[in-house]
Amino acid sequence: MPRDSNSRLLWFSAALLLLFGAVFLWILNGGGERVEENELGSPGRDEPPPTAPAPETELLPPARIVVSQEALARTTVLWPLRVELDLLQARHLPAEDGVPPIGSGAAARMEGRILGVDDRGARAELRFVEGANRGRVLTTDVAGHFGANDLYPGLSIVEVSGAGLLGSRREVRLRQDQETLLNIPYGRPGSVAGRVQDPSGAGIEGAEVRVDGIRALTGPDGGFAIASVAGGQVLVEVSHPDYASTQELVWLTSGREHSGERVTFTLERGTTLRIAVANNVGGPGPVEVYLFAGQPGQRARPDSIQRNARFPYYHLHPIEVWPGRPETIPGLPMEAVHLYAFRPGAKTLERVVNLRADHELSLALEPSPSITGRVHHGGEPVTGAKVSLEAPNQVRATLDFFRQESFFLETDVLPRLPPAVQVVESDERGRFVLTSFDGLAATRYLEARGPDGKTWGGRFVHAGEENVDLELTGVTLGDSTLSIELPGRWQGLPVEVLVEGAPLDPWILPPDASLEVRELVPGRWRVCVTWHGDPVHEEELVIDGEALLTFPLPPECVDGQEAESWRRAGREYPGTN
Repeated sequence: MPRDSNSRLLWFSAALLLLFGAVFLWILNGGGERVEENELGSPGRDEPPPTAPAPETELLPPARIVVSQEALARTTVLWPLRVELDLLQARHLPAEDGVPPIGSGAAARMEGRILGVDDRGARAELRFVEGANRGRVLTTDVAGHFGANDLYPGLSIVEVSGAGLLGSRREVRLRQDQETLLNIPYGRPGSVAGRVQDPSGAGIEGAEVRVDGIRALTGPDGGFAIASVAGGQVLVEVSHPDYASTQELVWLTSGREHSGERVTFTLERGTTLRIAVANNVGGPGPVEVYLFAGQPGQRARPDSIQRNARFPYYHLHPIEVWPGRPETIPGLPMEAVHLYAFRPGAKTLERVVNLRADHELSLALEPSPSITGRVHHGGEPVTGAKVSLEAPNQVRATLDFFRQESFFLETDVLPRLPPAVQVVESDERGRFVLTSFDGLAATRYLEARGPDGKTWGGRFVHAGEENVDLELTGVTLGDSTLSIELPGRWQGLPVEVLVEGAPLDPWILPPDASLEVRELVPGRWRVCVTWHGDPVHEEELVIDGEALLTFPLPPECVDGQEAESWRRAGREYPGTN
């Protein structure tokens, strides 16, 4: 090869290496300067709700790996090695032949990316505030990517927040064993100008309008305006004390002004429901009441799930009614509603209420088959222990309770109801009472957690069992490590790791280091490794304490995509030094 060709090749390779190094340094440093939120916060947005405590069985985030600039500058591998870890069975949870694994109904997947004002990936939190995944929080990596593959299917409301971001409030439709994408760009927000009116067309003053979670109040003519809203399918919620609230999904285009009929909302006059409990059966604790639009026995149809209910009943759930203390719920729509009332130790009540005018309803409870017991620790009763009774497959139990098919979960934002999982607290003697719901799941999982969060006890209970005591013992979660040895490497390797669908920050693994994922829940895991979309290794293994996995890499993961050019030029690639 002529000398000038060799020179051009060397200059091209060096420039490419510098480009790779700069890109990965930018990634590890957070994608540029962070835009800090001003002292007043985002305009028109309330403070986010306090973080709900994560269940103890939630996975803890694996440790990050920090690498040197030298390691970053010495890789010619263009695509990352993708390592996916999925928990199949936690060690501390019981297993039984013929019984679905605990949590097996949570198999919906969601992933996406949040882009900041500079159109680069942004650090953000995605908090599930309504629906079956309420309390769950997902976080993005440094490039703005997020994901989870253990979510409950159905409609959920998600709030997105982060430093320097407008924030969003979105409805997401999650489906079992399917993936939902949610991508939100904040670089080119649009604006919204609309109107709230009554059925006659007259403007309503003082109505609260939330567009993608950003709040505005209507003026004398019912008009409102919001200067900046992220593009996409946004949730619009409209409320006024004298009317029934309404909600709609509206498509907004990034960088566009939106006004006119598509952002005009009509509020109907509301009505009131007064609920009283006539007797004191079951308990302790209140009766939990849930309201849903529709008639009993109506089966959902696939053509009926194009949109959520217009009235956000999920804002009310649960309505707590104590015996002898009636509860009044104002601002309900004038329509037929299906009411369900639950109390531990009492039969579930179902009623249809026609809310064409103010209505009063009295509920008479009846005893039901129950599971009672005590919680102990070291032989002493435990007060305030959180005791739960759940169907191993909560999704199946919910559908069986409503006598519906899976698409019913997409007709409304449904919480996790007592037929799927009940939660009570032990009293001063350590006692608890739970409704058995034997007809929905013959075998259920009974668990107790100490008030300090450090002790646990659990077992399966079967149909007919009426009295079960639980002894708490210490349990440690997130104390295991998986080490993956990748022999034969002589340069850095870009790596992506996802734990239960949640991505870690990407990094480049130095040539002399093994890949370690720490703080994993002990149990049986599935490990799936791919590179550039091609399978590399897949295996199920028990990770309990320290676990080691070794497998060969494809030659392209070792030699990269530029080393061959050096060899053709008759020169030794610098990474082999």
